[in-house]
Amino acid sequence: MQLTLALVAALFSTAISAAPAVAARNGAPTLRFQVSNDRTGRFATGYTATDGIARNLIDIFKGSPIDENGTIYGTSVMLTGGFNDNTRCFFQNGNTVINFNGRQTFADLDGDNTKATPIALNGFNIQCS
Repeated sequence: MQLTLALVAALFSTAISAAPAVAARNGAPTLRFQVSNDRTGRFATGYTATDGIARNLIDIFKGSPIDENGTIYGTSVMLTGGFNDNTRCFFQNGNTVINFNGRQTFADLDGDNTKATPIALNGFNIQCS
């Protein structure tokens, strides 16, 4: 019985660790981006596939340095790797859309470049292609 349980556990752990990442399964490249909170000095790096599928920012940044008791706060976003000049990304929450891309790799999240006002990102998705 103990041997069977150990064998099953070993097989499950092997199968889980061998599962490909999302980007590998759908063939889309993965890019790296960083959300910063200039008020606190905290930042976190996130990864997303450039497949045009929207992904929730809370799923990406839960438990990260920019997660404050379940709320994700940021003042800016910047592409940091895995992109090219043709890469297009945006954060969206309803009618609020924040664009950034392979040529304009930085975006101020509150829309005012003169001040760093943190905004809650829990309802936002990121989508890149």
